[in-house]
Amino acid sequence: MSPVGLATMHSQRNAGALLNQAEGVSSLMPKAKRLLELRRILLRALPPNLAKSCSIANATQEKIVLFAENSAIAAKLKLLAPSLRDQFLKAGVEATSLVIHVQPHKFTPTAFRKEAVLTEEAVRALRQLMRQLPDSDLKRTLASLAGRAQDKAGKP
Repeated sequence: MSPVGLATMHSQRNAGALLNQAEGVSSLMPKAKRLLELRRILLRALPPNLAKSCSIANATQEKIVLFAENSAIAAKLKLLAPSLRDQFLKAGVEATSLVIHVQPHKFTPTAFRKEAVLTEEAVRALRQLMRQLPDSDLKRTLASLAGRAQDKAGKP
C-alpha cells in the first residue's frame, strides 16, 4: 500500500477513535451548537453583503468575538456593535461585549497571464524599426519580440 494510502487509513482510524471516545466530539457539541446559533442570529441582524464577510470566532458568557475579512468590514461592525449586542440580548444571549478582529480569508490568487498578440502590421513596424537601429540590446529584444509574434501566428 502506498504511503498516502497508509496515512489516509491512519488518519481515518484516529478520527474514528476520537469519535468513539466519550470525551471526543460529544464534549465539543454544546460549543458548536452555541456558535451555530450565534451565527444564525448574526445572519439575521446584518445585511447579507456584510454577513458573508464576517464570522463568529468564539463566544464566552461575557463576550462574542467576530472575525471580519478586512478593516472596512471591521469598521462597519464596530459601528453596528450596539445594535448587534441588542439583537443577541433579544435572542437570549447575555454577552456584555462584542470584540471584532480582522482575520482575512486565506486565498491563493489565481495566476493571470496576459497574452498580448501583435498584429502583422505591428510585426512589420518592429522589423522596420530594427533596420534603423544600430546593433544593440534594444535591437535584439525587438527581434526576439517580432520572432515570437510570428511563431505564435504560425508564419515564417
